Amino acid sequence: MSRTIDRRQFVGGTAAIAAAFAAAGLPRFGALAQDANWPSVDGLPALKIGWSTIYTTPSWMTETQNEIEAEIKRLTDMGATIDFTVFDANGDTATQIAQIQTMIDQKYDICLLIAGSATALDQVVESAHNAGVIVVNWDSLVSTDQLTAIVFEDQVEWGRMTGQWMVDTLGGSGKILAINGPAGIAVSEQRWQGAKEIFDANTGIEIVGTANIEYNEAPALPEMESLLSAHPDVNGIWCQAGAHASAALKTLQSLGMDLIPITGENFNAFLKAWCELVDSGSDFQAFGTAEANYMAVISLNLAILAKQGQEVPSVVEVPLPKIDNDNVCTWANPDLPDDWYAIPEVPGPAEIQQIIADALSAGTPAVEATPAG
Repeated sequence: MSRTIDRRQFVGGTAAIAAAFAAAGLPRFGALAQDANWPSVDGLPALKIGWSTIYTTPSWMTETQNEIEAEIKRLTDMGATIDFTVFDANGDTATQIAQIQTMIDQKYDICLLIAGSATALDQVVESAHNAGVIVVNWDSLVSTDQLTAIVFEDQVEWGRMTGQWMVDTLGGSGKILAINGPAGIAVSEQRWQGAKEIFDANTGIEIVGTANIEYNEAPALPEMESLLSAHPDVNGIWCQAGAHASAALKTLQSLGMDLIPITGENFNAFLKAWCELVDSGSDFQAFGTAEANYMAVISLNLAILAKQGQEVPSVVEVPLPKIDNDNVCTWANPDLPDDWYAIPEVPGPAEIQQIIADALSAGTPAVEATPAG
């Protein structure tokens, strides 16, 4: 049976997000009675919305754009008028700064933001905020707090959690490779910060090789072959990304090496290969988590609420799920492409409403709302 999920089909389904909360050690949602047509678009003016991202090339970004566009379609079907534009900086921070300035100059109402630099965008983000643009930042974050809201998973904890699993799996001793994302990207730096804390605290762990690799499998494959050929006695591979983990597993198999422990995330090629090994009775061990694409939808909904003049939390934290040998076959999806980031189910409007409400009730500082008009 196909496990392909359309977010629009899960307006009332809470299983996946409840499971994510449970896996992260957080309370599960209770019964939800919120309106599936939330947020209301009654009285909402015509909006100009821009998504500023450092690049759109990775499949994760394609999925994210699909999520944004699906949510915009849902809102326009409810009666909203939205002009949506994607601003792709093609990996260049200066271009991203200029594109955000264009949003300011052209009087965009909302700027949805994935930042290419933790600090370089601060000034232009503050300028947008001061000009009345609703700025909601998720995934890769800026340093300034002069914006409407951030939506995030704790990337430092991502590193700690995966790093601790590696240490525990190796019994506190062994040689490992550490594979990070592009240098300077906040997500990559924070994940490595958390992992390095764990590795530094465990003196039996020796990092014998490192690399900074784009979040795609193709460039990771030759890098992994080079690293593993140079370090054939390595005991584990800490990867902060699923494409890297997939490349690591494929390289071990192609070189005929032992299948040593690997960390990664919900990159479908990795999940499927991992699931096949589990089903075959292999003693291969792996661990992963997921960067949830639906943070984009939470961000868009926050921006709509702020534009309506409603109080919104300035910080929304989304819990990190845990993927291991026990549940990997639930995550692996044979009906999706290898380079897709599979999630068994994703939250609908009611669940997202609950996430935002919980952030407010938890005492998260709220920003001054900007009235519609």
